[in-house]
Amino acid sequence: MDVYGQLVPVYLIVDMQASEITCFSDPSPHGYQFRKTVPFGTALPVPDPFGFDVDSSGF
Repeated sequence: MDVYGQLVPVYLIVDMQASEITCFSDPSPHGYQFRKTVPFGTALPVPDPFGFDVDSSGF
């Protein structure tokens, strides 16, 4: 996560055990500056450069 948080614009984690999906975004030299977690069944907005919502209702 430390390296990804410096270079990768958006990182998604699907946690099947916790029934949730997390989006990390806004990378910086100190790691990701933004994190949003939603339960399955809730749309997860993915910011630019992708700019779409993940429909997690099928998980």
